Amino acid sequence: MLANETGRRASVKALFALMFYLVIPVAAIYVILNSYPALGKERFVNMLYWFIPLSIVLVIVSQLSIRYPKGDSRRFIYNIAYVVITLLWLVAFLGGGLVITETWDQYHFSLHLWKYVLLIVGVALFNSLYYVLEWLTYKDDVEVKIDYNSIGSMTIIPLLAKG
Repeated sequence: MLANETGRRASVKALFALMFYLVIPVAAIYVILNSYPALGKERFVNMLYWFIPLSIVLVIVSQLSIRYPKGDSRRFIYNIAYVVITLLWLVAFLGGGLVITETWDQYHFSLHLWKYVLLIVGVALFNSLYYVLEWLTYKDDVEVKIDYNSIGSMTIIPLLAKG
């Protein structure tokens, strides 16, 4: 992997995605399963099957999005994909519903999460709006240069327009 313009191999956005969408949830599930063995493990294992692959895709998409300058259409598409995959991750984390029902020994409880989901969807909408406005604001600053190398293939190189 090539280092970015700051000399680091991974972006802050990718490290954030790695920590908050993969490492912390997996560690929390591990602690919960080991601390409370009476809880049903199937639900947690099913969550892992869904959100671990989605977390890995989130890390990859977040790293790819910073490779392009603001205003580039590819950056815009990666950023919108990041928001959509984050919402899919949320659905996987919640097990596909807004109510978590669990039985622990003789206790039966339900957690209604629709208010939290509504808050997260609202943040995702604001995030999407930010990415749209970023793209609309900076798209005129990006100039595309087509470079034909010696073997006949072409490479499209986004450049920041001077002006």
